[in-house]
Amino acid sequence: MLKVYCIYPEDKLYSLKFLNRVNTYFLNRIRDNWHCYKVKTNDYDHSKCIDSAVASNSKFILFMGHGRSDCLFGSCTGEPDEFMSFDAMIEQNLISYRNENFINLDNISKFKNKIFFSFSCNSNVNSKNSIGRAAIESGVLSFIGFGDIPTDYLDTNDIPLKAISIFKGIITSIIKKCILKSIEFNYSVQSLVDLIKLDTAKKIHQLILYSNYRHKDKVIENLYLFKNEITIFGDAMAKTCA
Repeated sequence: MLKVYCIYPEDKLYSLKFLNRVNTYFLNRIRDNWHCYKVKTNDYDHSKCIDSAVASNSKFILFMGHGRSDCLFGSCTGEPDEFMSFDAMIEQNLISYRNENFINLDNISKFKNKIFFSFSCNSNVNSKNSIGRAAIESGVLSFIGFGDIPTDYLDTNDIPLKAISIFKGIITSIIKKCILKSIEFNYSVQSLVDLIKLDTAKKIHQLILYSNYRHKDKVIENLYLFKNEITIFGDAMAKTCA
């Protein structure tokens, strides 16, 4: 039985490239229980991906991509610029294809009876028009959302590129290891989130005591926000496997 179905929008701008480490990690460890659908840059493949995920026998859906409080973004293509944020590239029309309405308030119901782990920005918002709340109201078993995850450089966030790079490496390592352990031991959603928070706290402790990173204070600050902003919607006691 397939244990994890991953939805990974194609990103020709490379802002999501670091997440491929998660795919490689699982392929090397639970290849037969892992499927990663890399969504191509066309509308047809986005629809095909959702149908494939819903039809799979996997209870645990992992989404890795951009998003906001009311929807999760799909694939995009354009001219990459490592010094410009995803939002800035949209504003300056540097993206030739983008799907900003991939998984939304209307179609999240297709994931009924599944656990949806939304590793994307601002998916933790609990409001009338938030995707987390809509998911549970539509029959999704459990929805895990995250706060604002700084993976791009922004003039407004005052986080140096080096600190962002370190931060991305840390959270990617934590997420992949915690999900794997939760799947192997059939943890509950609550236990999975508790494990992520515990491992993040341990990493913060290590950085405080032993790190000489130039920008370690920024990394620590954002790791603290990362763990504290994780939100569970729905059944926190649902098991990650059948």
